[in-house]
Formats: sequence, structure tokens, C-alpha cells
Amino acid sequence: MKKYLFNILILVILLICQLTIAIIFPSLKLVPDFILIYIVIRAIIFGAKDAMIYGAIGGIFQDVFLTSFIGFFTPVKTAVAFLAALLSGRFFPENLLIPPLGVFMATVVHELLYLLLKENYLFTANYLVLLKEIILPLAALNALITFFVYLIYFLWGRWDLSGQA
Repeated sequence: MKKYLFNILILVILLICQLTIAIIFPSLKLVPDFILIYIVIRAIIFGAKDAMIYGAIGGIFQDVFLTSFIGFFTPVKTAVAFLAALLSGRFFPENLLIPPLGVFMATVVHELLYLLLKENYLFTANYLVLLKEIILPLAALNALITFFVYLIYFLWGRWDLSGQA
């Protein structure tokens, strides 16, 4: 039970960070999706069931605080967590490029699924322009953040209590 509450608290903190960036820098076109990064890393490390639970919870949080209609982020984040979990156990933990590539692909899938669910974008959006100007740069930003987060996670896991690597 403590594990679930701790991870839900992490999701809340990540959502607050994401919202804070959007509020402090309103002219910023790209705001990293910290919840997506967290979910994909959990999917790669712990598997589908774990990531889908937190994907659904993180999606509900985003639906409540970012949209006027509940139901956009929840299925999208859950589906992306399931797809990202396909990478789980298929590579060595020392490989630092798989999680950023997974987040890059997950961001592209996440944004395209979100656009497909959003009715007012379904037939009016120019998907090539959105892909080139928003989705791919956002995916690159999320992947860059993931590289450093996974590097810290990997190095932190290698330290013992004496502080040596």
C-alpha cells in the first residue's frame, strides 16, 4: 500500500511541475510531459501491469486538471504504458538509449492518439505540420529528459551504502 501511495504522490508532484512550467513560461510552445516519461520508464523497468495502473491514474490526474472533459488522457496514457511495456525485459539495464527511444516513440503515439480522440482536431488539423512543429520536437525534448533521468536512476541503483559506484 505504501508503494502505491508513494508512486501516486510522485505522479502528483510531476503534474504540479508540469503545470508550473506551463504557468511560469506561458509563451513556451513545448512543455515536457513528466507523467508520460515516468510511466514509460516504469513500463520498461517493471512491466505492463504496474505502468498501466499508474498510466490510468496519471491520465485521470491530467484529465481533471488539464481538460474540461474527463476521458482523453486516461485511455491514451494507459495504452501508451502497455505499448511501452513491450520493451520490458528485452534489453540490458546498462543500455541507456532504449528508454529515451521508447519515450520518443511513446510521445509520438501519445500525441497522435490524443489528437484522434479530440473531436475538434480530427478533421481540421494538419497532421504533418503538427508532427513537424510540435510532436517531434516534444518527443525529442521528452527523450532528452528521459536520458538524464534514466542515467540518474541507473547510477543511483549502482551505488551501495558506502557511496561508491
